[in-house]
Amino acid sequence: MKNVKGLAFALLTLFLFTRCKQDTTGFTSATEQTLVKNAWTVDYYFNNQDMTGDFTSSKLLFSSTGNVGFEKNGQLIAGTWKRTMDVSNNELITLQFSNNDVTLEQLNRSWKLVSRTSISLQFEETNGATQILFRLKTQ
Repeated sequence: MKNVKGLAFALLTLFLFTRCKQDTTGFTSATEQTLVKNAWTVDYYFNNQDMTGDFTSSKLLFSSTGNVGFEKNGQLIAGTWKRTMDVSNNELITLQFSNNDVTLEQLNRSWKLVSRTSISLQFEETNGATQILFRLKTQ
């Protein structure tokens, strides 16, 4: 009888723990926390050539609501951003600005996060043979 009770308890415990899902509501990733905590400058942008100069005197401001602002020369342009994971479990940050600004069009893509510290984030995108690098630093 003792073995039956032990087996029943083990099966019940196994059933309960395998039926539970992790609650991710309200979960904020470390990347999102880092992004929304700071104002960011484009420290480096490379697409076949160094194009960092296109982003001089600009900054990006991320909000936890999925909005992002690009500020340059006193003008603020609104956009959106989201964080996802790809099939290889890489973090992706997708930026989308609806503006005809050539500089902003360079940011409109899904960026794979390759490095993160409290003061910098480095992203890359590989499109065929072209590798595009993008690094943000806190102000």
